Amino acid sequence: MVEPPRPLPAEYAAQCPPPAEPADNSADAAAVALKELYDQYGLCAGRLVDLVNYLQEQR
Repeated sequence: MVEPPRPLPAEYAAQCPPPAEPADNSADAAAVALKELYDQYGLCAGRLVDLVNYLQEQR
């Protein structure tokens, strides 16, 4: 008998936020936006790894 797949956890279905934008044209604002962008990338990359692991456990 084939079991239906478990529902996808909500945290895996959430979209990544849009890329960070600098507040103005200063170098400081660019550095802050770049740091925020790196943080966003880490969060989204981590979610992708978690999703892949979750789907592989389904097999």
